[in-house]
Order: sequence, then structure tokens, then C-alpha cells
Amino acid sequence: MFFEDYEIGQVFDEEIEDVIFSEEEIIEASEKYDPRDIHVDKEAAKESRFGELIAPGAYANLVLWAAWVRTGIDRDGVIAGTRILSCKWIRPVLANTRYRVKVEIVGKKKREGRNDGLVDFKMTAENPKGEIVTEYIAQALVRSRVSV
Repeated sequence: MFFEDYEIGQVFDEEIEDVIFSEEEIIEASEKYDPRDIHVDKEAAKESRFGELIAPGAYANLVLWAAWVRTGIDRDGVIAGTRILSCKWIRPVLANTRYRVKVEIVGKKKREGRNDGLVDFKMTAENPKGEIVTEYIAQALVRSRVSV
């Protein structure tokens, strides 16, 4: 999709595959990037307020975002990400739980005199109870179809 194709309020969800994190995946990523007991030690995690292993927030967002990228919907137009506007970890991301990913277009601004614009993508993931576990708004530089 190109800049002109995006509309504020547009939602992508059916196109995005659900995500399930395995315990092994959480531990392996955590040992490398966020080796806190709640991420790497099952016994210590059981004693935590969460009662089990949880995925590191940044890692969870990366994996959930990848489910959107794999759709290829934005492949032709996205040039690069420009910034993260917000990131909220609302509930823990648990192993062996299915997460539904949704991406909504929440902002759009044409850059004057340029063949591109900025698009704000809000990604949310819901657990099986329909509760949002994470919310992440990323902005991307997106190519226009029309040359300036």
C-alpha cells in the first residue's frame, strides 16, 4: 500500500495471523536480551505476582509486529519506520496463549514537496479473553504513488 491508500480508522486484523509464544522461545530470547527471573526462571516466575513466565515487553512487541509485517500489506510503500509514538504493556504476555493482532491507522500526514508522507500504525494484541495486552504506535515514512 502507498500513502494515498491509507485512511485514518482503517483496520487490519483478519489478514494478520495469531501469535503464540512458547516457553522455550521466551526463555531463549530473555536469556539474550532481558534476563530477569520472571522471563528466564520458571520457579522464580511462579513466585512472582504473575505466577508464571512472562515474555519481555519489547520482545513481545517485536514478535507481534512481525505478524503484521509478514502480511506484506505495507511492503510496496513503507520506506522505513521513523519513531515509536507510544508503547504500553498493559497485561503480561504468557506462553502457550493465542494472541490476536490488530493494526489500525491512527494518523496520516503528507510531507509538502515530497513524494511521501507519515503514517501512524497502532498495533494492539488481545488475549483469548479479549483483553488488550499491549498497545504500540509506530510511525512510518510511506511512499506516495503520485510523483511530486
